Amino acid sequence: MSSKSLWIIEDVVDLQPIYHNIFPEDLFNLSFFVSFEDFKKAYTKDGNHPQLIIADIMLSDGHFFKLLNESDLTLNTPYLVISSSDDRSTISNAYAAGAVDYLLKPFNQNEIRAKVEHHLQVIEERIYESTKSLEALNLNLSDFTNKEIKIIESFNHNEDKTLHRNEIVKLIWKNIAIHPNTLDVHIYNLRKKLKNYGHTIKAIGNGLFKFIQADSEDESVDALNTDLH
Repeated sequence: MSSKSLWIIEDVVDLQPIYHNIFPEDLFNLSFFVSFEDFKKAYTKDGNHPQLIIADIMLSDGHFFKLLNESDLTLNTPYLVISSSDDRSTISNAYAAGAVDYLLKPFNQNEIRAKVEHHLQVIEERIYESTKSLEALNLNLSDFTNKEIKIIESFNHNEDKTLHRNEIVKLIWKNIAIHPNTLDVHIYNLRKKLKNYGHTIKAIGNGLFKFIQADSEDESVDALNTDLH
């Protein structure tokens, strides 16, 4: 069984041996970062991203979420946060920002190990299901950009393959603020490419998009209407 890759953003170096004890090296590959800036440099440089990130909220160079929002970093890797604050609004804001879990310091070692293993399993299952869904569409993925592939995958979050534009933006761009028309440009380009494979993304009103089998009449209408409202 291959080891699981975890990146840990924690400015208290004394906690590193504890993390090594919780996540033994025969099962986990740990990388530590003592500041957000160090993490950002590695994340933007290294093509081999971890399967999960563990981040302390308060770091030596600032608040994790504030630094994330101010950076131009699109965080595509799932992450959980650890903090000594049990303030309800802080916890709620962490989940709203996309954290998959929130753990309190001092953390229980068995709890953090169990939760990390749970999230890793969920991540693997989602990747497997996403891979199956893409294979079922018989797409040549080399025809699509990474963002376009992620947009196609995002429709698998709902059984009816319908998503509001705000949901797509949050899933794809995470914490990054984008121009209001950015998604529409991607959808427009995707429609042209998907046409060759018998699929399209239809605007069905009220900011909703639906991934469907292509219909020539629907395509001609949608090509003119990229739901810019």
